[in-house]
Amino acid sequence: MSENPFTTEAQFVTLYRDKMTAMLRAQRNSGASDLGLSTFILVCANAYFDRNILSELDNDLRRAFFSIREKYFRLLADGHILDERFAEDLLVFLKIALVGLEQLRVTEHKQLGDWVVQFNHIRSFRPQRSAARAVASIDMPFNENGFHYDLDLCERESFWSGLLAGKTSYLLYNKYPFARLHALLIPEPELKQRQYLTREYHAWAWEVAQAMAAGLPGFGMGYNAVGTFASVNHLHFQTFIQPGGLPVADQKWKHNGGARKYALPCTVFNSWEASWDWISKIYEQNTTSFNLIYLPGRIYCFERKRQSTYRHARWTSGFAFYELSGNIITSSREGFSQLTQDQVAKEFRKLDCLNHRI
Repeated sequence: MSENPFTTEAQFVTLYRDKMTAMLRAQRNSGASDLGLSTFILVCANAYFDRNILSELDNDLRRAFFSIREKYFRLLADGHILDERFAEDLLVFLKIALVGLEQLRVTEHKQLGDWVVQFNHIRSFRPQRSAARAVASIDMPFNENGFHYDLDLCERESFWSGLLAGKTSYLLYNKYPFARLHALLIPEPELKQRQYLTREYHAWAWEVAQAMAAGLPGFGMGYNAVGTFASVNHLHFQTFIQPGGLPVADQKWKHNGGARKYALPCTVFNSWEASWDWISKIYEQNTTSFNLIYLPGRIYCFERKRQSTYRHARWTSGFAFYELSGNIITSSREGFSQLTQDQVAKEFRKLDCLNHRI
């Protein structure tokens, strides 16, 4: 069993916040070719997800925002042709500039029956990448020229790196977070592995989840297979710390020994070996896809329809592992205020592989 590099949540939080502050302050004088766009967006999205982080970084964020806006104003006013490499980030920045920092909404949460609903304003600005495309197979080749987690990016956007269960790993900020203390866990990024879960890395993820949870109560990991709105085809897991637990882990559900049926068929395993047989069958059939949630001693497994094989509602950008856990995300203010339990149930039914209606 690998050791947890974080002995307490306070230690995790300190690293998580301090690196963000350092990144934001360093970018002002770094001379980065994108003029600090990527760093600003990452910190801005994380700050507006967590009011405590925003209160600490608000002044630095505003200074960075006005500095970047002025630099790009001058470039555009002078007719400079901008580097296409930064087009995605520039578009997001322009959306933020159009709305204005004072009009950006901090993420809100509310209980809606069995579900926790989240209004995540800034997440609506993000690029969709492969999450918006139809997929012909659950196994897609790695694209060297597409967006991926290269070592430079891992060094720049990680707040911790080291050995986990014998593999060099990086914990990166999620650029558009939707979970508490949300991070991306990238094992051995230099190997440039596609988003395809092998037996080796499934066993590794199980071991890491058990080890990390020992010092971080509420720690868990999610995995989105290709076709479940995974936006990057480079092997990664998503981590979070949710001490209050996930709705899917409530004892009232049948998959946990309770009496009530969950909104989508959920299979729970107490070992990675047993769950690997389940995953292997989905890979062999290659007609559906799956999401996983790793918690201490348990793996929650969902077989589901692939993106683009059904039409999701306008209030959601598509259900991935976090929505399947019972945390429902919307970037629409109207959707947040008017969403009903029936609408959520309808969205779950669209994913059911036994439900052939689109």
